[in-house]
Amino acid sequence: MSKSDLRSMIEEGERLRRSNPAMAAFHLVLPCAVLIGVIAVLIVSGAAARVGAAAVTAFFFLGKLIILNGGIDNPFEMTTLQFAVMVFFLDLWVAYTVGYNLHHIYRIPRLGPWLERLQNYCRFWIVRNPWMKRWAFTGVALFVLFPLTGTGAPGGTILGRLVGLRPRTTLIGIAVGSALGCGMMAAFAEQLRPYFERVQGEWWFKALGVVILGILLLLLYRLGQRISRASDEYARSDAAGGDA
Repeated sequence: MSKSDLRSMIEEGERLRRSNPAMAAFHLVLPCAVLIGVIAVLIVSGAAARVGAAAVTAFFFLGKLIILNGGIDNPFEMTTLQFAVMVFFLDLWVAYTVGYNLHHIYRIPRLGPWLERLQNYCRFWIVRNPWMKRWAFTGVALFVLFPLTGTGAPGGTILGRLVGLRPRTTLIGIAVGSALGCGMMAAFAEQLRPYFERVQGEWWFKALGVVILGILLLLLYRLGQRISRASDEYARSDAAGGDA
């Protein structure tokens, strides 16, 4: 794979926009309309602030791990099922938006370089796990299933395209992986609920939760940094080899 992988995806989107502008417009309008509709429902129900805060926390920090908060009292006042549905929706919405509108997203300031780094990250995963290319659909589903990949749906979408999947197939793979991942996280939270309920009022339990969460976030950050550095080094060595 060459550094033109992302460029090829963008050019493919541009070709669709020129050859079938109605379909290209549909792919752009649909996720916007769905998001506006969901936000409107949340505003009417009075849950926009807490669900929005939970969505930001899940997207930028905890990922699927936020579902475990459903087993205890949490500042978002959400149940395990509500967390799971929220994360599943976020995964599908991001996968559809990125998969079908990459050529538009690339034009947004500061997102272009981020997409390049995300591509390098996904290519690094393929090199380290060559079975992902042979078992493309399964690889994408597993990539999104595990909560520690650090990329979630955006990375899964790019990964799917890099291993040769079409946008629709990639979206289905991400839906399968997200559903399995969210389901397992929800089941784990529900199994722990009886234990949490007995001690969740104790001050030491709350303090322990804060400490564990802090350690987990630190470990995830350090892991992400190590993988990011390794993927950048791979991208530089690959570029040097291509120039030679």
